[in-house]
Amino acid sequence: MSSSSRGSGRQTELQSHVLASAATGAELFLSESGGDVERIAGRAGLSPSQFALPTEHLDLAGYCRLFTEAAVDTRDGNIGLRFGQQFMPRQLGLVGYVALCSATVEEAVRNLAACFGYHQSRTFTGLAETDDDFTLEYMITDPAIQDRRQDAELTLGMFCNILRAGLGPEWQPRLVRFAHAQPEQATAHRDAFQADIRFGCATNALVFSSKGLSAPMPGADPILLDVVRSSLQALGRAEAAAQIAQPADSKLSLKEQVMQHLQGLLPHGAFELNEVAQSMSLPAWTLQRRLSQFDLSYSALLEETRQRAALHLLSLPHVDVSEIAARLGYAETSAFSRAFRRWFGVSPRAWRQSNGG
Repeated sequence: MSSSSRGSGRQTELQSHVLASAATGAELFLSESGGDVERIAGRAGLSPSQFALPTEHLDLAGYCRLFTEAAVDTRDGNIGLRFGQQFMPRQLGLVGYVALCSATVEEAVRNLAACFGYHQSRTFTGLAETDDDFTLEYMITDPAIQDRRQDAELTLGMFCNILRAGLGPEWQPRLVRFAHAQPEQATAHRDAFQADIRFGCATNALVFSSKGLSAPMPGADPILLDVVRSSLQALGRAEAAAQIAQPADSKLSLKEQVMQHLQGLLPHGAFELNEVAQSMSLPAWTLQRRLSQFDLSYSALLEETRQRAALHLLSLPHVDVSEIAARLGYAETSAFSRAFRRWFGVSPRAWRQSNGG
Protein backbone atom coordinates (compact mmCIF):
# COMPACT_ATOMS: atom_id res chain seq x y z
CA MET A 1 0.00 0.00 0.00
CA SER A 2 1.38 3.42 -0.90
CA SER A 3 1.97 6.08 1.75
CA SER A 4 -0.71 8.24 0.13
CA SER A 5 -3.21 5.40 0.54
CA ARG A 6 -2.25 4.90 4.17
CA GLY A 7 -2.64 8.57 4.90
CA SER A 8 -5.89 9.09 3.05
CA GLY A 9 -7.99 8.48 6.16
CA ARG A 10 -10.15 5.99 4.25
CA GLN A 11 -10.63 2.32 4.95
CA THR A 12 -11.66 -0.39 2.51
CA GLU A 13 -14.99 -1.91 3.52
CA LEU A 14 -14.97 -5.51 4.67
CA GLN A 15 -15.63 -7.65 1.63
CA SER A 16 -18.57 -10.02 1.88
CA HIS A 17 -17.46 -13.55 1.13
CA VAL A 18 -18.70 -17.10 0.77
CA LEU A 19 -16.71 -20.32 0.74
CA ALA A 20 -16.26 -21.72 -2.76
CA SER A 21 -17.94 -24.97 -1.73
CA ALA A 22 -21.22 -23.10 -2.36
CA ALA A 23 -20.33 -23.29 -6.07
CA THR A 24 -19.54 -27.01 -6.09
CA GLY A 25 -20.73 -28.46 -9.38
CA ALA A 26 -21.67 -25.04 -10.79
CA GLU A 27 -19.44 -25.36 -13.86
CA LEU A 28 -21.01 -28.63 -14.97
CA PHE A 29 -24.53 -27.55 -14.08
CA LEU A 30 -24.31 -24.26 -15.98
CA SER A 31 -22.69 -25.93 -18.97
CA GLU A 32 -25.41 -28.58 -19.10
CA SER A 33 -27.97 -25.77 -18.87
CA GLY A 34 -26.55 -24.26 -22.06
CA GLY A 35 -24.41 -21.56 -20.45
CA ASP A 36 -20.92 -20.40 -21.31
CA VAL A 37 -19.23 -20.75 -17.91
CA GLU A 38 -16.19 -18.62 -18.74
CA ARG A 39 -18.38 -15.78 -19.99
CA ILE A 40 -20.81 -16.04 -17.07
CA ALA A 41 -18.04 -16.10 -14.47
CA GLY A 42 -16.18 -13.26 -16.17
CA ARG A 43 -19.24 -11.03 -16.10
CA ALA A 44 -19.62 -11.84 -12.42
CA GLY A 45 -16.00 -10.86 -11.72
CA LEU A 46 -14.98 -14.43 -10.94
CA SER A 47 -12.89 -17.16 -12.52
CA PRO A 48 -14.01 -20.82 -12.70
CA SER A 49 -10.60 -21.76 -11.29
CA GLN A 50 -11.72 -20.23 -7.98
CA PHE A 51 -14.37 -22.94 -7.60
CA ALA A 52 -11.80 -25.74 -7.42
CA LEU A 53 -10.80 -25.33 -3.76
CA PRO A 54 -13.85 -25.59 -1.44
CA THR A 55 -12.23 -23.49 1.28
CA GLU A 56 -11.37 -20.61 -1.08
CA HIS A 57 -13.18 -17.39 -0.22
CA LEU A 58 -15.27 -15.98 -3.08
CA ASP A 59 -16.60 -12.46 -3.27
CA LEU A 60 -20.24 -12.86 -2.19
CA ALA A 61 -21.46 -10.16 -4.56
CA GLY A 62 -19.70 -11.98 -7.41
CA TYR A 63 -21.20 -15.30 -6.35
CA CYS A 64 -24.70 -13.80 -6.41
CA ARG A 65 -24.01 -12.18 -9.80
CA LEU A 66 -22.80 -15.55 -11.11
CA PHE A 67 -26.34 -16.92 -11.07
CA THR A 68 -27.92 -13.65 -12.16
CA GLU A 69 -25.65 -13.69 -15.22
CA ALA A 70 -26.34 -17.39 -15.71
CA ALA A 71 -30.07 -16.68 -15.83
CA VAL A 72 -29.44 -14.24 -18.66
CA ASP A 73 -26.95 -16.42 -20.51
CA THR A 74 -29.08 -19.59 -20.33
CA ARG A 75 -32.39 -17.73 -20.69
CA ASP A 76 -33.56 -19.64 -17.63
CA GLY A 77 -34.98 -17.30 -15.01
CA ASN A 78 -35.16 -20.16 -12.51
CA ILE A 79 -31.53 -21.23 -12.81
CA GLY A 80 -30.83 -20.60 -9.10
CA LEU A 81 -33.95 -22.49 -8.08
CA ARG A 82 -32.89 -25.51 -10.14
CA PHE A 83 -29.29 -25.39 -8.91
CA GLY A 84 -30.41 -25.40 -5.28
CA GLN A 85 -32.83 -28.27 -5.72
CA GLN A 86 -30.12 -30.63 -6.97
CA PHE A 87 -27.42 -29.41 -4.54
CA MET A 88 -26.66 -32.05 -1.90
CA PRO A 89 -25.56 -31.14 1.67
CA ARG A 90 -22.12 -32.75 1.37
CA GLN A 91 -21.40 -30.47 -1.58
CA LEU A 92 -21.73 -27.50 0.75
CA GLY A 93 -18.45 -28.41 2.37
CA LEU A 94 -17.76 -27.75 6.04
CA VAL A 95 -21.10 -26.17 6.91
CA GLY A 96 -22.90 -29.02 5.15
CA TYR A 97 -21.03 -31.56 7.26
CA VAL A 98 -21.78 -29.56 10.41
CA ALA A 99 -25.43 -30.39 9.71
CA LEU A 100 -24.87 -33.95 8.46
CA CYS A 101 -22.78 -34.93 11.48
CA SER A 102 -25.32 -33.59 14.00
CA ALA A 103 -27.15 -36.07 16.22
CA THR A 104 -30.71 -35.21 15.16
CA VAL A 105 -32.47 -33.19 12.49
CA GLU A 106 -33.31 -30.49 15.02
CA GLU A 107 -29.67 -30.24 16.08
CA ALA A 108 -28.67 -30.10 12.40
CA VAL A 109 -30.97 -27.13 11.80
CA ARG A 110 -29.72 -25.37 14.94
CA ASN A 111 -26.08 -25.95 14.01
CA LEU A 112 -26.71 -24.78 10.45
CA ALA A 113 -28.27 -21.52 11.68
CA ALA A 114 -25.50 -20.95 14.22
CA CYS A 115 -22.57 -21.71 11.90
CA PHE A 116 -23.71 -20.43 8.51
CA GLY A 117 -22.20 -16.99 9.19
CA TYR A 118 -18.74 -18.57 9.15
CA HIS A 119 -19.47 -20.08 5.73
CA GLN A 120 -20.91 -16.85 4.33
CA SER A 121 -20.24 -13.44 5.85
CA ARG A 122 -22.57 -10.46 6.18
CA THR A 123 -25.46 -12.87 6.27
CA PHE A 124 -28.13 -13.50 8.88
CA THR A 125 -29.46 -16.97 9.58
CA GLY A 126 -31.94 -17.30 12.41
CA LEU A 127 -34.22 -19.95 13.84
CA ALA A 128 -37.59 -18.97 15.33
CA GLU A 129 -39.86 -21.45 17.11
CA THR A 130 -43.54 -21.74 17.99
CA ASP A 131 -45.37 -24.67 19.55
CA ASP A 132 -45.91 -26.25 16.14
CA ASP A 133 -43.43 -24.74 13.68
CA PHE A 134 -39.82 -23.82 13.13
CA THR A 135 -38.87 -20.92 10.86
CA LEU A 136 -35.36 -20.96 9.39
CA GLU A 137 -34.59 -17.45 8.11
CA TYR A 138 -31.89 -16.43 5.67
CA MET A 139 -30.86 -13.03 4.36
CA ILE A 140 -27.77 -11.25 3.08
CA THR A 141 -27.22 -8.13 5.17
CA ASP A 142 -24.74 -6.41 2.86
CA PRO A 143 -26.82 -3.53 1.40
CA ALA A 144 -24.46 -3.25 -1.58
CA ILE A 145 -25.57 -6.66 -2.87
CA GLN A 146 -28.71 -6.26 -4.95
CA ASP A 147 -28.60 -9.45 -7.07
CA ARG A 148 -30.35 -11.57 -4.46
CA ARG A 149 -33.16 -13.51 -6.10
CA GLN A 150 -31.17 -16.40 -7.56
CA ASP A 151 -29.09 -16.76 -4.40
CA ALA A 152 -32.17 -16.83 -2.15
CA GLU A 153 -33.86 -19.50 -4.25
CA LEU A 154 -30.81 -21.73 -4.45
CA THR A 155 -29.97 -21.33 -0.74
CA LEU A 156 -33.43 -22.31 0.49
CA GLY A 157 -33.23 -25.30 -1.83
CA MET A 158 -29.92 -26.27 -0.23
CA PHE A 159 -31.48 -25.91 3.23
CA CYS A 160 -34.39 -28.15 2.22
CA ASN A 161 -32.01 -30.86 1.13
CA ILE A 162 -30.27 -30.75 4.52
CA LEU A 163 -33.61 -31.49 6.19
CA ARG A 164 -34.36 -34.19 3.64
CA ALA A 165 -31.08 -35.88 4.53
CA GLY A 166 -32.63 -36.72 7.90
CA LEU A 167 -36.36 -36.78 7.14
CA GLY A 168 -36.36 -38.46 3.74
CA PRO A 169 -36.59 -37.26 0.13
CA GLU A 170 -40.37 -36.74 0.34
CA TRP A 171 -40.12 -34.19 3.18
CA GLN A 172 -41.41 -30.72 2.34
CA PRO A 173 -41.76 -27.44 4.21
CA ARG A 174 -45.17 -26.02 5.06
CA LEU A 175 -44.39 -22.57 3.68
CA VAL A 176 -41.53 -20.91 1.78
CA ARG A 177 -41.07 -17.15 1.95
CA PHE A 178 -38.99 -15.03 -0.41
CA ALA A 179 -38.05 -11.38 0.00
CA HIS A 180 -38.03 -10.70 -3.75
CA ALA A 181 -41.07 -10.00 -5.89
CA GLN A 182 -42.93 -12.83 -7.58
CA PRO A 183 -41.26 -13.79 -10.88
CA GLU A 184 -43.17 -14.72 -14.00
CA GLN A 185 -42.43 -18.43 -13.69
CA ALA A 186 -43.67 -18.82 -10.10
CA THR A 187 -45.36 -22.19 -10.66
CA ALA A 188 -41.89 -23.76 -10.82
CA HIS A 189 -41.30 -22.72 -7.22
CA ARG A 190 -44.40 -24.50 -5.97
CA ASP A 191 -43.40 -27.57 -7.94
CA ALA A 192 -39.84 -27.47 -6.57
CA PHE A 193 -40.68 -27.04 -2.89
CA GLN A 194 -44.12 -28.73 -2.92
CA ALA A 195 -45.25 -26.01 -0.53
CA ASP A 196 -47.13 -22.75 -0.29
CA ILE A 197 -44.88 -20.01 -1.73
CA ARG A 198 -45.06 -16.33 -0.81
CA PHE A 199 -43.08 -13.48 -2.34
CA GLY A 200 -42.34 -9.94 -1.21
CA CYS A 201 -41.82 -11.00 2.41
CA ALA A 202 -39.55 -9.36 4.97
CA THR A 203 -36.99 -12.14 4.67
CA ASN A 204 -36.32 -15.50 3.01
CA ALA A 205 -37.45 -18.41 5.15
CA LEU A 206 -38.52 -22.03 5.37
CA VAL A 207 -41.44 -22.69 7.72
CA PHE A 208 -41.85 -26.33 8.70
CA SER A 209 -43.47 -28.53 11.32
CA SER A 210 -41.54 -29.24 14.50
CA LYS A 211 -42.87 -32.80 14.47
CA GLY A 212 -40.32 -35.44 13.61
CA LEU A 213 -37.27 -33.25 14.14
CA SER A 214 -36.00 -35.63 16.81
CA ALA A 215 -35.21 -38.10 14.01
CA PRO A 216 -31.52 -39.06 13.93
CA MET A 217 -29.27 -37.82 11.17
CA PRO A 218 -27.94 -40.86 9.24
CA GLY A 219 -24.36 -39.62 9.34
CA ALA A 220 -24.30 -38.48 12.97
CA ASP A 221 -20.70 -38.32 14.16
CA PRO A 222 -19.96 -36.16 17.25
CA ILE A 223 -16.18 -36.37 16.85
CA LEU A 224 -16.23 -35.34 13.20
CA LEU A 225 -18.80 -32.64 14.04
CA ASP A 226 -16.35 -31.01 16.45
CA VAL A 227 -13.59 -31.16 13.83
CA VAL A 228 -15.56 -29.64 10.95
CA ARG A 229 -17.25 -27.03 13.13
CA SER A 230 -13.96 -25.79 14.58
CA SER A 231 -12.38 -25.83 11.09
CA LEU A 232 -15.25 -23.77 9.70
CA GLN A 233 -15.05 -21.29 12.55
CA ALA A 234 -11.30 -20.98 12.15
CA LEU A 235 -11.67 -20.23 8.42
CA GLY A 236 -14.32 -17.58 9.04
CA ARG A 237 -12.37 -15.93 11.83
CA ALA A 238 -9.12 -15.94 9.88
CA GLU A 239 -10.76 -14.27 6.88
CA ALA A 240 -12.50 -11.68 9.05
CA ALA A 241 -9.30 -10.97 10.99
CA ALA A 242 -7.33 -10.54 7.75
CA GLN A 243 -9.87 -8.05 6.44
CA ILE A 244 -10.47 -6.19 9.66
CA ALA A 245 -6.77 -5.48 10.30
CA GLN A 246 -6.93 -1.82 9.40
CA PRO A 247 -4.97 1.42 9.84
CA ALA A 248 -5.12 3.25 13.17
CA ASP A 249 -7.58 5.79 11.80
CA SER A 250 -10.24 3.12 11.16
CA LYS A 251 -12.50 4.09 14.08
CA LEU A 252 -15.20 5.68 11.95
CA SER A 253 -15.17 2.83 9.44
CA LEU A 254 -15.58 0.14 12.12
CA LYS A 255 -18.44 2.16 13.56
CA GLU A 256 -20.13 2.43 10.17
CA GLN A 257 -19.65 -1.28 9.51
CA VAL A 258 -21.45 -2.21 12.72
CA MET A 259 -24.21 0.31 12.09
CA GLN A 260 -24.65 -0.96 8.54
CA HIS A 261 -25.17 -4.50 9.81
CA LEU A 262 -27.54 -3.28 12.50
CA GLN A 263 -29.62 -1.46 9.90
CA GLY A 264 -30.08 -4.69 7.97
CA LEU A 265 -30.89 -6.78 11.05
CA LEU A 266 -33.24 -4.45 12.95
CA PRO A 267 -36.40 -5.18 10.91
CA HIS A 268 -36.05 -8.82 11.91
CA GLY A 269 -35.73 -8.12 15.61
CA ALA A 270 -32.08 -9.13 15.57
CA PHE A 271 -29.97 -6.50 17.28
CA GLU A 272 -28.01 -8.28 19.99
CA LEU A 273 -24.23 -7.99 19.72
CA ASN A 274 -23.81 -11.71 19.05
CA GLU A 275 -26.26 -11.49 16.13
CA VAL A 276 -24.36 -8.60 14.58
CA ALA A 277 -21.08 -10.43 15.15
CA GLN A 278 -22.47 -13.49 13.37
CA SER A 279 -23.46 -11.43 10.34
CA MET A 280 -19.91 -10.03 10.27
CA SER A 281 -18.43 -13.55 10.59
CA LEU A 282 -16.79 -12.65 13.89
CA PRO A 283 -16.98 -14.20 17.34
CA ALA A 284 -18.93 -11.89 19.67
CA TRP A 285 -15.92 -11.48 21.94
CA THR A 286 -13.75 -10.32 19.01
CA LEU A 287 -16.26 -7.67 17.99
CA GLN A 288 -16.62 -6.53 21.60
CA ARG A 289 -12.84 -6.30 21.96
CA ARG A 290 -12.44 -4.25 18.79
CA LEU A 291 -15.21 -1.89 19.81
CA SER A 292 -13.49 -1.41 23.16
CA GLN A 293 -10.18 -0.73 21.43
CA PHE A 294 -11.81 2.21 19.65
CA ASP A 295 -13.84 3.36 22.69
CA LEU A 296 -17.08 2.47 20.92
CA SER A 297 -20.16 1.47 22.89
CA TYR A 298 -22.35 -1.14 21.24
CA SER A 299 -25.49 0.19 22.91
CA ALA A 300 -24.65 3.71 21.69
CA LEU A 301 -24.20 2.42 18.12
CA LEU A 302 -27.55 0.65 18.32
CA GLU A 303 -29.22 3.83 19.50
CA GLU A 304 -27.57 6.00 16.85
CA THR A 305 -28.56 3.51 14.13
CA ARG A 306 -32.16 3.69 15.30
CA GLN A 307 -32.07 7.48 15.45
CA ARG A 308 -30.76 7.81 11.88
CA ALA A 309 -33.25 5.29 10.52
CA ALA A 310 -36.15 6.87 12.43
CA LEU A 311 -35.52 10.33 10.97
CA HIS A 312 -35.16 8.93 7.47
CA LEU A 313 -38.35 6.87 7.67
CA LEU A 314 -40.34 9.71 9.22
CA SER A 315 -39.41 11.83 6.21
CA LEU A 316 -41.35 9.34 4.07
CA PRO A 317 -45.04 10.25 4.51
CA HIS A 318 -46.35 6.88 3.33
CA VAL A 319 -44.58 4.92 6.10
CA ASP A 320 -46.78 4.63 9.19
CA VAL A 321 -45.27 5.20 12.64
CA SER A 322 -46.21 1.66 13.70
CA GLU A 323 -44.33 0.29 10.69
CA ILE A 324 -41.31 2.44 11.55
CA ALA A 325 -41.34 1.02 15.08
CA ALA A 326 -41.33 -2.51 13.68
CA ARG A 327 -38.53 -1.75 11.22
CA LEU A 328 -36.42 -0.47 14.11
CA GLY A 329 -36.93 -3.65 16.10
CA TYR A 330 -39.43 -2.35 18.65
CA ALA A 331 -42.12 -4.80 19.74
CA GLU A 332 -44.51 -1.95 20.58
CA THR A 333 -45.10 1.41 18.89
CA SER A 334 -45.31 3.01 22.33
CA ALA A 335 -41.74 1.89 23.12
CA PHE A 336 -40.50 3.57 19.93
CA SER A 337 -42.44 6.75 20.72
CA ARG A 338 -40.92 6.94 24.20
CA ALA A 339 -37.42 6.45 22.82
CA PHE A 340 -37.96 9.05 20.09
CA ARG A 341 -39.21 11.61 22.62
CA ARG A 342 -36.16 10.93 24.76
CA TRP A 343 -33.87 11.48 21.75
CA PHE A 344 -35.46 14.54 20.21
CA GLY A 345 -37.87 15.96 22.80
CA VAL A 346 -40.99 15.48 20.67
CA SER A 347 -43.18 12.60 19.54
CA PRO A 348 -42.57 10.96 16.13
CA ARG A 349 -45.85 12.39 14.77
CA ALA A 350 -45.02 15.89 16.02
CA TRP A 351 -41.58 15.71 14.40
CA ARG A 352 -43.15 14.55 11.13
CA GLN A 353 -45.65 17.42 11.14
CA SER A 354 -42.94 19.98 11.87
CA ASN A 355 -40.61 18.66 9.19
CA GLY A 356 -43.09 18.24 6.35
CA GLY A 357 -43.07 14.44 6.44
